Amino acid sequence: MKEISREELFELVWRKPMTKLAGEFGLSDQGLSKICARHAIPKPPRGYWAKLEAGKEVQINELPPCPAGTASIIRFTQSGQFQRKSRESTRCLEQAAVNVGKIPIPVTLCNLHPIVAAWVDEHREEQVERRARFRARQPHDLWWGEEKLADLTERDLYRFRVTSALLKGFEAEGGRALEGGIRGKLRLEASEEKFEIAVVEKMYQFHGRPSDEPKDWTAYRYHHNSALAPTGFLRFTITTYLGTGVKKEWVESSKLNGEDLLPTVIAGLLQAGPALAARRAEFAERDRRIEEERIAEERRRLLAQLEQEQWRLFRDRAKDWEEAQRLRSFLAALEANPHSLAEEIDGMPAADWMKWAHRKVEELDPLV
Repeated sequence: MKEISREELFELVWRKPMTKLAGEFGLSDQGLSKICARHAIPKPPRGYWAKLEAGKEVQINELPPCPAGTASIIRFTQSGQFQRKSRESTRCLEQAAVNVGKIPIPVTLCNLHPIVAAWVDEHREEQVERRARFRARQPHDLWWGEEKLADLTERDLYRFRVTSALLKGFEAEGGRALEGGIRGKLRLEASEEKFEIAVVEKMYQFHGRPSDEPKDWTAYRYHHNSALAPTGFLRFTITTYLGTGVKKEWVESSKLNGEDLLPTVIAGLLQAGPALAARRAEFAERDRRIEEERIAEERRRLLAQLEQEQWRLFRDRAKDWEEAQRLRSFLAALEANPHSLAEEIDGMPAADWMKWAHRKVEELDPLV
C-alpha cells in the first residue's frame, strides 16, 4: 500500500509523463488518469512535454481545492503486494489444513451436530404436519393446496452429513457454530469474529430440458432455481466479505471429495476470523485518517477565515486612519477661521463643540 497526498501527486504529474509515472504505482496511464480526474488533479495538456523538451515556455495549471467528500490522501495498492499476500495466505492455508488433519464424514445420521440434527427433526415435523393437513382436506379441495413433503434424498443426506462433519471439525479447532438454516446457510465465529458461510449443492445452467437429471434429486426443490440442475458436488462459500487475497470458496470435484476437502475448508474458516479482525482494524485506521483529515481541513478553513477577518479589520483601520486625517484637516481649517463658527453648535458652545470633535477624531484614529 502506497499513500500520497493530492499535492504530491499533482507535482509528480507535472514533473513526469503519465506513461512513466503510472508504472511507479503499478497502474496503466489510463488508470492513473482516472485517479487524477476523481481527485480533481489537472494534467498537462497535449504537446506539453514536447514544448518543455524544446525549451519553449509552458504554463502549469493550479491545483483546485479538494472536492467535497474526496480524501486528500490517495492510496495505491501494488499488484505485486496483492500477489504476495495471496501466496502467503495460500501457504498458511495449506499448513493449517495439515494441522487440522482428516475429518471423517459419518455414513449415518447418528450423532449429528445439533444444528444439523435440528434440520432432520424440522423436516420430519414438517412432513407430519403436511400429511395431517392433506388428510384433513375435503375431496373437492384436493386439487388445491401444498404438496406432500418428500423424504430426504441421497443428496440431501450427504449435504447434512458433510455439514455436520464440517461443524464438528470447526469447533474442534476452536471455532463456534452459532446457528444455521436448512438451506445450508450457517453463522460461525472464529477469533471472536462472526461471519456467514453457505454449504449448498453446486448447480449449473442447462440449455433446454435436462433429460439426464432426476427432478426429485432433493426434497427441497423450491429452494433452487428451476432453470438450474445439480452437479453432484457441494460448494463451500464464505459469504461475508473478507477483503482481497483471502480464499473464500471451495468446490468438490471428481478428484476431490468432501472428506479430502474438509480440512482445507476448516482451515479457511479459521482464517476468516483474523481476516475480519484485520479488515476491521484497517477500516478503523481509515476512519481515523479521514477524521484527522477532516479536522485538519476544518482547521485550515478556520485559519483562512480568521486571516480574512484580520485583513478586513486591517483595511477598516486604514480607512479610519484616512478619515481621521481628513477630519483633523477640517478641524484645523475651522480653528484657523474662528469667525466661521457660530457661538453655539448643536446646542453646545463652539469651544466645547471643538473639544468634543477633537475627542471623537482621536477615538477614530487607530494609531491613537
